[in-house]
Amino acid sequence: MIFHSHIPIEALQPYVQCYLEADGTQNILAGEYTLFPNGLSGIFFNFGNTGKIILKEEHQTPRVSIFGQIDQHFTITHSPSFYSIGILLKPTVLSWLFRVDMHEFTNKAFDGSLLRDDLHSLHHQLQEYATASGKINCIEQYLCRMILNMPPPVTLVEHAVHLIHSAKTVSIHELARHFNVSQRYLETQFQKKIGLSPKTYSLIQRFKRMERQIIKMPNVHWQQMQFANEYFDQNHFIKDFRRFTGRTPSSYLLENLEMGRSYLNA
Repeated sequence: MIFHSHIPIEALQPYVQCYLEADGTQNILAGEYTLFPNGLSGIFFNFGNTGKIILKEEHQTPRVSIFGQIDQHFTITHSPSFYSIGILLKPTVLSWLFRVDMHEFTNKAFDGSLLRDDLHSLHHQLQEYATASGKINCIEQYLCRMILNMPPPVTLVEHAVHLIHSAKTVSIHELARHFNVSQRYLETQFQKKIGLSPKTYSLIQRFKRMERQIIKMPNVHWQQMQFANEYFDQNHFIKDFRRFTGRTPSSYLLENLEMGRSYLNA
């Protein structure tokens, strides 16, 4: 399986993180991959021989998959000659586009064509293009028609997400106080717009920062890690790492987790 990420056009960058391509058209064997939560939701268009998505439950992969937020590691399997291209959306965009409560999508994958008929039509159009660039251009024309005619979301949650990304160690108490709201209200809005609590979303962002440093280290030494002061102790760090990867930091470095890392760092 070959993985590529593609940057969206400038007009869509406030809404789309990237396009993620998984090309198994040359594979003659089935495959299984572990993916890690990345704080993004998405829409994936699947072609060829599809497989399964194993979240908290097992789902057969439809032609159009819509993912909500994932708060732990999960598994995908595919058959030979599988190809997929996905739109990874900024944290609140799926809620805004489909006017849904994202808490209902957490740790789940849905048949996107059941939510919007035009996604089924778009899948058919994408089959006409032989290259990733052709497919992405078609997707971007669709997104521009849908998104650029709608006012962008500007809510408390968007501002809170920005602070979490910029401040790194900001607490939920500090966020609530900054916006002059209760922690309960902040959590309710996060669940509705993103599908995660602000604490879990913050933990995923910390995990992503952690992974970027660990992957550069031939050996994991707790004392040398820049993020060590963000954890109470080493056991706390390992507990989080197991939750998001299913592995210890040492075993994570030894395994071939190309798909998981591609999805995580998209």
